[in-house]
Amino acid sequence: MRKGLLLTIIFVFLFSLILGGLKKAEAAEPIKIGYLAPYVGVFAKFGSDLRDGFKLYLDEVGNKVAGRQIIFIDEDSEGKPEVGLVKAKKLVEKDQVRILAGIISSGVAYALRDYVTEKKIPLVITNAGATKLTQEQRSPFIFRTSFANGQQDRAGGWYAYAKMGARKVIMIGSDYAAGHEKGDGFKKTFKFMGGEVIEEIYPPLGTNDFAPYLAKIANYVGKVDRTWAFFAGSDAIRFVNQYQEYGLKEKLKLFCEEGVTDEANLPSQKDAALGIESYARYCIGYDSPENKRFVTEYRKKYNYDPGSLSEGGYVGAKFIMKALDAVKGNIENQEAFLKALRSVKFEAPRGPIRFDGDQNVIFNTFIERVEKKEGKYNNVVVDIIPDVDQYWMPKK
Repeated sequence: MRKGLLLTIIFVFLFSLILGGLKKAEAAEPIKIGYLAPYVGVFAKFGSDLRDGFKLYLDEVGNKVAGRQIIFIDEDSEGKPEVGLVKAKKLVEKDQVRILAGIISSGVAYALRDYVTEKKIPLVITNAGATKLTQEQRSPFIFRTSFANGQQDRAGGWYAYAKMGARKVIMIGSDYAAGHEKGDGFKKTFKFMGGEVIEEIYPPLGTNDFAPYLAKIANYVGKVDRTWAFFAGSDAIRFVNQYQEYGLKEKLKLFCEEGVTDEANLPSQKDAALGIESYARYCIGYDSPENKRFVTEYRKKYNYDPGSLSEGGYVGAKFIMKALDAVKGNIENQEAFLKALRSVKFEAPRGPIRFDGDQNVIFNTFIERVEKKEGKYNNVVVDIIPDVDQYWMPKK
């Protein structure tokens, strides 16, 4: 009996060791993060900037959290909703990623909403501002570390009226979800303050020749105070260059959403962008220790200046990694991970950043202007509007 009891004790002990080892091995498995961004088409440069910023932060922490390796798997969404959904399914169902991140286009973001909610896969949007995803279509699995379309635009609409003295504007922007949602945000506060929008023009995404639209704008010279504009990627480059070529730059000043004169565009816009003012969630010229460090490290690694997309990717990765660190890398406990993610806040290159109750970020909005120094074009800070959330409204 003693012999049998001894054998039983030894068996239980060995079994516990084996089970403990298996659990430890499971806990040490890599955590896979799936990343979606466009690397072709209108948003190609923005896609690579977003990815580079994200990977910079992963590199800074050694691609590890709580002893677990981070495996980064990216796919090209092509900026198309149908392609983005197919690639998301591949990342989740074939690659077995635990988290999805990235996304430039609001159209792609909307296409993923039902899928990630059904599959209960955390989606951390690092750019696309699809407004409804953190408002009426919000989901416990969807977080946005960039902005909601209309968020900084509300601050911009107020600033145009209250600080720039604009009373009448003409608006032009890309004809897709982000263009209209951003335009709505600007209009909401500009009209609330007493301003008047004379006309709205929405050229198709991927427009090569803006001449017909610029001719419409030219009719309002002397009749309105500003042209509001939102374009991104190659569309923004063409619009700014053609706006100058058409002779409108000095006759009717632009006030833009940050994507128009993002750092990614300035090498191609050059003097055409000089002096243009915009409102932004990030400005390379922001004078803070964290931003200076970020800009230095980014330039060192990639040999080009970071723009708003670069910072957006970086911030998105930091949110994810801080939440993973808080749960000691235990992504398997999804409820704890999501709770930790909601609580993350830190000093980003753009300044203090945190989530609101609907899992969208709150941040300072910069008023910036393109300047040239020692032959180089960059945005500099003109003013700051603090603590802008997605529901922000001014007081008259």
